[in-house]
Amino acid sequence: MVPFRRVVQVTLTLAVVVSLTAIAPPPSGTRIIDSAILAEHYPAARVPAFVAVHQGLAAEALNRDPAVVADWWRSLPARDRLRMPGQMPDVIGNLAGVDYASRDRSNRLELDRQLQELAALAGHRQMTDLETGQLAALSAIESALASSSVPRFLVELTTDQPPLAAISIGNLDTARLVTFAVPGMGTYTTDMQLWTRAAKNIYDAQSAAGAIGQAVVAWVGYRTPPVGIEATRDAYADRGAVLLERDILGLHASRADGTQPTVSIVAHSYGATTAAKALKSDLGVRSFVMLGSAGVDTSVHSAAGLTSEFVFSGEASDDLQARWGRVDRIDPGEPGFGAMHLAVDGDAAAGLLPVTGHAPIVHSPWNDDPASPAWTKYKDADVRARLYDSHMASYGYFDVGTESLANVGAATTPPRVRERG
Repeated sequence: MVPFRRVVQVTLTLAVVVSLTAIAPPPSGTRIIDSAILAEHYPAARVPAFVAVHQGLAAEALNRDPAVVADWWRSLPARDRLRMPGQMPDVIGNLAGVDYASRDRSNRLELDRQLQELAALAGHRQMTDLETGQLAALSAIESALASSSVPRFLVELTTDQPPLAAISIGNLDTARLVTFAVPGMGTYTTDMQLWTRAAKNIYDAQSAAGAIGQAVVAWVGYRTPPVGIEATRDAYADRGAVLLERDILGLHASRADGTQPTVSIVAHSYGATTAAKALKSDLGVRSFVMLGSAGVDTSVHSAAGLTSEFVFSGEASDDLQARWGRVDRIDPGEPGFGAMHLAVDGDAAAGLLPVTGHAPIVHSPWNDDPASPAWTKYKDADVRARLYDSHMASYGYFDVGTESLANVGAATTPPRVRERG
């Protein structure tokens, strides 16, 4: 069973595709989804119908290969490339191979449209739990885009419930160093602010390691499994791997000037399981960092089976959840696997803090504020104080000041990038 629906490239929502019996525009609110589904399920005879209702689109845009999409996009007159993101944001915003400035423009328009629709709905009747959850996720995405320093770009957005999304810290069209931050179980776009903060922390750690002009993608681009038994199964990872592969290939294909960035993947928990499946294909990845890994597929016997130049694995001594996730998978932290050890348990001499559990990130301005709703919801002052003290003494893999974050920055910043800087 396919556990989710996902926007990446050009095709109709599968339910719409199956039901189409005449040439007609897709229903209002329908978004374009993964072209792999198109290739497998969409009759070739209906491609012209879809193109006909998206003026300026061509059949090449329906290709599953981002390189073909990129060639088509660059072949368009400049006026069309300026027009299309505003006229068909449901297509351009998630089309791997298109430049990211155009995708950002489309996705921001789509985000505004969805927020306005929900606001209008709320003005007419009480929202359902599903609609309330959708609003929470879209609002979190909107808030995560706010930045007073490094520019942020909304490079993916879907109408899944909750939506999927990807936010880049830094410009993917020009960055020399690009890192995909892949989340694990239980991370949804309702957590987009916190996951984007984790990405920004990685960005800052790379800057501290000497990187200049990098970009880090807070990639909530697949449906992660809920916390529990589903995290021991591979269905979510199988689908997510296809989507991650598509997005990395899209990054390479989108570079009109032929220059290629150095690409890394930093994955937490089940995200490591997902990314390892993607790395069975050669995606031109330099560094693959697994933190608190839920394990890699048993078909991958060693780090040599992953198409990454460097493979790292780090796990906190107090991380019990990661071990639970590896019941039927290989532990990449075992010496025999061949991954390089990434220290995360703290270095007192260097003033670096230890990771204290499985969480990817614990600290942020809003949940470190004792006056915020995160803490005032506890009415008993003693309970609130005890929980807050425990929170402040806890650290995740991407928290500022940890040995883990510092080592992630170093592992994903090649010496040659530092030298060019």
